[in-house]
Amino acid sequence: MNPDELRAFLERRDPALLGTVATLREDGFPHVVPVWYRWDGEAVFIWSDEKRQWARNLRRDPHVAFSVQDGKAPYPAVAMRGLAALRHGRDEEILAEIRRICERYVPAEKLDGFLEEWTAGPQILVRIEPVVIRSWSAAV
Repeated sequence: MNPDELRAFLERRDPALLGTVATLREDGFPHVVPVWYRWDGEAVFIWSDEKRQWARNLRRDPHVAFSVQDGKAPYPAVAMRGLAALRHGRDEEILAEIRRICERYVPAEKLDGFLEEWTAGPQILVRIEPVVIRSWSAAV
């Protein structure tokens, strides 16, 4: 994909695609989970609860892989490797980014209620700075 195609793919909203984040467990095995995300043109932002295993893995080791794929032809996909930076808390900046992420997945009329329910406690915001980005879209 060229840069414009990459951005359009990663920022798609109708429907928004799920990302997949892969971290390393203490035993060396990968830990892979689907996540909501936002791409800002330079980095991937993911929001989570601090108790999640993948977030705990990143606190120990910031190396991460992230991918997004569409299961419909022509099966476009993006795969990244990079380093994650974590921010903890409930400050205005973290909550604003969580809102931007969720806006892609939750209907506008339900967003405030969703955020109130799911962001009551401490939050973690993960910023993935890609080192390598690979993308493709093959015609079938």
